[in-house]
Amino acid sequence: MKRTWGSGFCDNLVICITGKVGTGKSTVASFFKQKGFYYINMDQIGHRALEIKRDLIESIFGTSDRGKLGELVFSSQENLKRLEDIVHPVMLELFERELESALNVTDKIVVEAAILKRLGIKCCDLIITVKSTEDVIKKRLSGKYSPEKVERILSLQRDIDDLGYVLENNGTVEELHTKLLEICKNVGLHI
Repeated sequence: MKRTWGSGFCDNLVICITGKVGTGKSTVASFFKQKGFYYINMDQIGHRALEIKRDLIESIFGTSDRGKLGELVFSSQENLKRLEDIVHPVMLELFERELESALNVTDKIVVEAAILKRLGIKCCDLIITVKSTEDVIKKRLSGKYSPEKVERILSLQRDIDDLGYVLENNGTVEELHTKLLEICKNVGLHI
């Protein structure tokens, strides 16, 4: 029997959106939010985890300021690993609590997590990897980060694999929405 959502066959649906910086993960997540999905953003959960582990982070890195911390961790794979070892367990605990809470009020959830695989999130019924060319990524991020910072971030995201449905996002929002509707149709999701 083909698994279809919205037909009573499946009780819950967790869609996970992954991909590198600047590919359009938030735009994809917003598409599902507009369709009534509960939204969980792992970056926001990461900010909460940083706050919870603030004292430990300050003792190791000399700061807990997100901007300064970002400079430290995006310049060194070792620093990134040290920070992830501190915050990822807390992030997963916070995520599990939020997911459980969300499932008490809805059956449709979208999770935005750039480093889905690295975090070890395994509750996804459907994974969409959003991809863009490096030129498009650099153009999108040109007002937010320096070209050097974009290069450093991308170099630390090389382990982001193509999981589930791979969605090329180099065009307009309308083109992206058309591709998302096609994915929904392919998996039997009626939204």
